[in-house]
Amino acid sequence: MKSRILLLFCIFLGLWGLLLARAARLQIFPDVRLENLKRRQFETSLEIHTRRGAILDRNGNELAASIPSYSLFADPKLITNTSEFAKKLGRVIGINPKDLKKRIHDHERRFVWLRRQLPEKMKHDVEALGEPGLGFIEEPKRVYPNGSLLSQVLGFVGSEGNGLEGLELQYDKSLRGRLKQVLLPRDARGRPLLSDARSLTEVPDGSDLELTIDHEIQFQLERDLQNAVEKYGAQGAVGVVLDAQTSEIQAMATVPVVDLNDGTHYPPEQRRNRVVTDAFEAGSVMKTFAIAGALKEGILRPSTRYNCEGGHLKVGDKWIKEAEAHDKFEWLTVTEILAKSSNVGAAKIAFDLGDERLMRALTDFGFGSKTGVELPGEARGIINPLPWRPHLLANIAFGHGIAVSPMQVAAAYATIANGGVLKKPLLVKAIHTHSGDQPQEFQAEEVRRVLTPSQAATMRLMLTAATEDTGTGASARIPGYFVAGKTGTAEKVDTVHGGYMKGAYVSSFAGFVPANNPRYVIYIAVDNPRKSYYGGQVAAPVFARMAQYLVRRVGLPPVQISERNVILSDNERERSHAQEAALKDLKRETENTQHGGFPNLVGLSLREALARVHAEASAIDVHGYGVVTRTIPVAGAALDPKSRVTLILDNP
Repeated sequence: MKSRILLLFCIFLGLWGLLLARAARLQIFPDVRLENLKRRQFETSLEIHTRRGAILDRNGNELAASIPSYSLFADPKLITNTSEFAKKLGRVIGINPKDLKKRIHDHERRFVWLRRQLPEKMKHDVEALGEPGLGFIEEPKRVYPNGSLLSQVLGFVGSEGNGLEGLELQYDKSLRGRLKQVLLPRDARGRPLLSDARSLTEVPDGSDLELTIDHEIQFQLERDLQNAVEKYGAQGAVGVVLDAQTSEIQAMATVPVVDLNDGTHYPPEQRRNRVVTDAFEAGSVMKTFAIAGALKEGILRPSTRYNCEGGHLKVGDKWIKEAEAHDKFEWLTVTEILAKSSNVGAAKIAFDLGDERLMRALTDFGFGSKTGVELPGEARGIINPLPWRPHLLANIAFGHGIAVSPMQVAAAYATIANGGVLKKPLLVKAIHTHSGDQPQEFQAEEVRRVLTPSQAATMRLMLTAATEDTGTGASARIPGYFVAGKTGTAEKVDTVHGGYMKGAYVSSFAGFVPANNPRYVIYIAVDNPRKSYYGGQVAAPVFARMAQYLVRRVGLPPVQISERNVILSDNERERSHAQEAALKDLKRETENTQHGGFPNLVGLSLREALARVHAEASAIDVHGYGVVTRTIPVAGAALDPKSRVTLILDNP
């Protein structure tokens, strides 16, 4: 008996020793498997986004921001009567009770999202129910303080905080920062002990974007486009405003707009930023670049004359006609071809230039390539490969048979405005991080030189002719300022049946102001206006309203226009007494010309000077820009009809 008791004692003692050794091992040496088991039992985790960075305009005004919101979750194991629970909670948070019940009942985990990003009032309403098993996590919600302003450019985010359109998509990685893991501890019954994660999400990790956009200019542009759509019964409109010297985008709009705070409820075609994504036949605004290409190649000068054949030119078995049947132009100078928008004249210039050189001119101005603007979905446009049949060559010269985007057109006109350099349009000015690092800043990038400064100045002057009384863009003028630009009226392509849609047009105007010292480039295009369709009637007045707003907003002084159309700015009014005397004696010098003497052109604008001598000279060379300071031959010299005249211009 004693031996049996001793044996049992030894066995129990050994077992207790093993248990003590095991306990000591568990206490002293951690077990990874048990640690994971403990965490699964007493903690749950989820990943949420940190606060998304803001998007600001060039003056620091918020265009997109993040505010606190409250995301509701539940522990299904703590919910007893799911039907009653779903009925009460569904009424408060706006979810069908059947869907809510299914979500709770079918979920096997101890954590399930019920609804994300509730407003604070709804959070208080949920808490007032007093239902067990509910909790909140504070996480950021994206809001757009200006509603629909700059909508297709900004884009918006989805319920999970990811960018879905526009800049929100393009810069999603920078804006949203890193994902953070939130740990939710539970008690022994599995109930969450943390009601929100405010301490983990207070500091915004996402970077802020500073744009080149001016929100006041943007508002004005959208309003003017919307007014044009309503006035002319149009399907929509687009517009862009660039800084003429840097190509910074100060406004970019597509109408109709989208309310970004409810962006997912709009159709995809309305959310598209048509300024960069859509390519279409732009019409006569493209004549500018055919003429610029011919000027660069030395084929023509502003005073070169073309026979416009009475408005009808047969090319192969087809006819090139003017936009208006009553336009029966005969001989026109290149400047007049641009001003009166002669299709026949543009076609003849294209024939002189040839398809290879016209192709080179268009690609030099950026057509057929992306501009590189920082937005998703940018279109390259369409330029048919060489060789071009004669009829296609003629069509391309006046903007048909080639597809371009509004951003490409604006960037190309900025090339002429800034002195001949194609620049990449700039939208994002800087990226500011919250880590204390220096902001990443961006500046305009030069792509290539397209025209010499003298050639660009000549084109600027020629483009002012289109806004004169006899030009197609007369309604683009603004009182007291010199405006340069070109109208466009293009038939819309029928992408379903081919050819062109009957009675459907795109009306446009592209230009810059002030023409003598460009500050802003503006492009306006109105899609399928019903009550009128010519670019000079529909788009040019929108350009004029925008241009007038811009020059007055920045306080640009108006110019004085004399009865002889000599433009004098406030600074130019201080020109020398000799120049003023020359202007007063203009009539006397005109009489000298009639008797064979070369007139005194000193002090005149290039437009005035060309009007005085183009009929008497075989060729005219122009150097510089501003007003005429010297001529070859000098005033009073004999002028042979075959003489070559040189005009030297400068800003006094």
